[in-house]
Amino acid sequence: MGELFDVSKMERSIKKAKRRSTWKTVFITFAVIVVVGIGSVVVNRIVTPLLEFSVADSFYYFNNISGANEFISTLETFPGILGGENHYKTYKLVEGKVVYTGDGGYGYGLFRNEWLGRMGMSSPLIFGGAYNEESLSKPHYSVLGHRQMTFFYPFVDYEKPSTDLALLEEIGDDKVLEMALSFDKGYTSAEAMALIPKGVTKTWLWVKDVDETELFSTEYINTDGKKIIDALVRNENNVYGFPVIDENGDIATTPVEHFIEHISSGTKFRTRWQGEFKRLNETISGEDGKLSVRDIEIYGMVVTGTASSLAALKNLPFIKASSFGIITDKY
Repeated sequence: MGELFDVSKMERSIKKAKRRSTWKTVFITFAVIVVVGIGSVVVNRIVTPLLEFSVADSFYYFNNISGANEFISTLETFPGILGGENHYKTYKLVEGKVVYTGDGGYGYGLFRNEWLGRMGMSSPLIFGGAYNEESLSKPHYSVLGHRQMTFFYPFVDYEKPSTDLALLEEIGDDKVLEMALSFDKGYTSAEAMALIPKGVTKTWLWVKDVDETELFSTEYINTDGKKIIDALVRNENNVYGFPVIDENGDIATTPVEHFIEHISSGTKFRTRWQGEFKRLNETISGEDGKLSVRDIEIYGMVVTGTASSLAALKNLPFIKASSFGIITDKY
């Protein structure tokens, strides 16, 4: 009977049971943490690419219809928790020479916005692009010091459109350069390509993306009593079109069809570029509302060459304006 009421033995049994319960709890907790951790990693690896897909594709399509004569050179991905960031670098081909033009990035997922929270401004104002005729009193540059090309609408009466072709004699033939040509009217892509003399490299075509019935210039009287026409111009970073060479400098295949495909595909993704894709689709499309090759109207072109080769463009009647871009050493 005494053993049944052995207090010390009962205490040892209780402590042993508590230890077993504690270790059991620790083991279960550890197992749950491991399972949840591994599960979270697996789920994150599955979900994060899905969150990236629409933003990455939308960026790819937008890059292919904008950025005159510019390509993506490298793309680095930084996946995180249910989101991430992608960073890229860009370049231009000027007569086969690769010219670095900058970098950028975008975010995706639940915890990063597509703009990466960027805010800011350029100073002085010569950095960035010109957006009206009045701002063309001085040339504009990128932050890397590259001259920015300017495009002029064929249906707008400009007081002094750029005529940089007249300056070619000041450039030695040890240089190669790019130049934006603005046409006197809209042309089909085949017509535009046929206009340019042999020996001039054609790289990119500027596509009409606006309604000509809209107002693109304003008039006002300055302090001297002179009437000023402040007309809209386009900088190389806010025009739309397509390259006629590929990333390696070879002739591109079916570039018009790819331009149409990229706009149509871009309208499907709910990203920061979707609104612009939809605007382009509606503006460029014909009366049937379906974007097709026959709807594409060319307002201008980017060409490259030496000063000697580009001199063949002087005094051609279809060129309304000409604007220098990058000028660099040939070698």
